[in-house]
Amino acid sequence: MSAVPNQDNRNSALDQMKGVLIFLVVFGHLIELYFHHDSVLRPLWIAIYTMHMPMFILISGMVSKAELNSRQSVQLVKNVLAPLLAFELIYETTEYLLTGKTSVYAGLIAPYWMLWYLMSLLSWRLMLPLFSRLRYPLFAALLVAGVTAYSEHSGYLLSLSRTMMFLPFFILGWQLGPDFWSKLPSSKAWMAVSALILIATLAICAHLPQDFDYRWLYGSFSLHRLGKATLEGSMYQALQYLCSVSAGFAALYLLSRRNLGLARLGQHSVYVFLWHGMALIVMNATGLLKQLFELPQFWRVTLAILASALITFITAHRWTAWLTEKLILQPVRSLLLAGQNKQ
Repeated sequence: MSAVPNQDNRNSALDQMKGVLIFLVVFGHLIELYFHHDSVLRPLWIAIYTMHMPMFILISGMVSKAELNSRQSVQLVKNVLAPLLAFELIYETTEYLLTGKTSVYAGLIAPYWMLWYLMSLLSWRLMLPLFSRLRYPLFAALLVAGVTAYSEHSGYLLSLSRTMMFLPFFILGWQLGPDFWSKLPSSKAWMAVSALILIATLAICAHLPQDFDYRWLYGSFSLHRLGKATLEGSMYQALQYLCSVSAGFAALYLLSRRNLGLARLGQHSVYVFLWHGMALIVMNATGLLKQLFELPQFWRVTLAILASALITFITAHRWTAWLTEKLILQPVRSLLLAGQNKQ
């Protein structure tokens, strides 16, 4: 995600993918507290979390450059560090006003809730020049992820666990490049196989045991915390990578073959990402979220989808983008880059 979408030479296919993925982020967060005993929402949530962030991270890698010159460093401060600091303050202030104390994330010295992605993105971009010099960067990333998963200290601290866990997806995206999807052949056979993979994914998610440990999908827990600091745990992690790539690539392939008119959502996905948490906090604090999930199944599923779509539409609106830029991000950038070349 970039806080200032560059309208020149945009890849509309990637924008559309980001638009769909950011809706899934909103929907996944909206149902997160209430999906556990719902026969429809539960498999949807598991399937979403299997692939939505891995694929968002993959796309972030696709549009990243291995070089980190002066101009790119300034862009990194403007588009990643400034939103991270600004919205960390906004969300922690909101938490304090609502509860009288800072969030559990502050106590863990971790980014607030969804803001972990910006912290990790900053880390991945800083690491990319190093990995790009290696002969086998993807293998190195997998090795780093596999080894650090055993650390008892890996966890929420500065988003360390997620940064390492999802690093291979970022490196893979960088290796594939932004034109990867356009180079793939278009055929009914490929589309049919992709659709079957997604159907199989949902079917598997629907038949997982009720005591399935959802923490594996967050990427924020070490194998020690998960009680699997063994070879079996590493094999489980490898299987999780395989499932994420299979389902994620199937979904993105299908999205790359059809223009659904959702590219604008992708262009403004950062504003959806930054603001949707506030919408959900308000819904939760006012009791609206709880009331929604007390409805009969058809209505709670339908309204959850519609509410997520509405939140996505409002937070992706050009006025939301303009106000966020003018009132929040530009002042923070000016403070961070005082006396620098604000190119």
